[in-house]
Amino acid sequence: PRRRRSRPLASSPSLVRHAAAQARSRGSAAAAVDAGAKDESWWTSAEVWGAVAGVAAWGMTGSAIYDASNSGPELISLPMTGVLTVYSSLFARWAWVVRPQNFALGACHATNVVAQLNQGRRAVQAKWDAGRSDEVVAMARKAAAAAVA
Repeated sequence: PRRRRSRPLASSPSLVRHAAAQARSRGSAAAAVDAGAKDESWWTSAEVWGAVAGVAAWGMTGSAIYDASNSGPELISLPMTGVLTVYSSLFARWAWVVRPQNFALGACHATNVVAQLNQGRRAVQAKWDAGRSDEVVAMARKAAAAAVA
């Protein structure tokens, strides 16, 4: 016998009826919020502040690129480089899966991941070349332990 495929939860008739009943029974506070959303100004607009944040995020990426071309590797903090790499990896992924997709934010964070990985490479290479390979190995062990945990 063929097994019947179950419907996704979102298309379940009981869930749809429940959501419709909830929407009809919303109080005046929710109605006031809905009315206020129609009169949204630029100051409270998510689109405006999203664009501002996107432009500001390029500052972090630009800083890493600028430092890679103009500063020595002794200034690089490996723990901070790791944190920024993970941070930008997560936000690049988020910018891809959110609907509508935010390609500008995704490009910014993907570029920052590459820039931070380059900074990490420069710092590790400088420590290794300076004869501090034991420090590099210890840091790699800590990073591996943190990744597993």
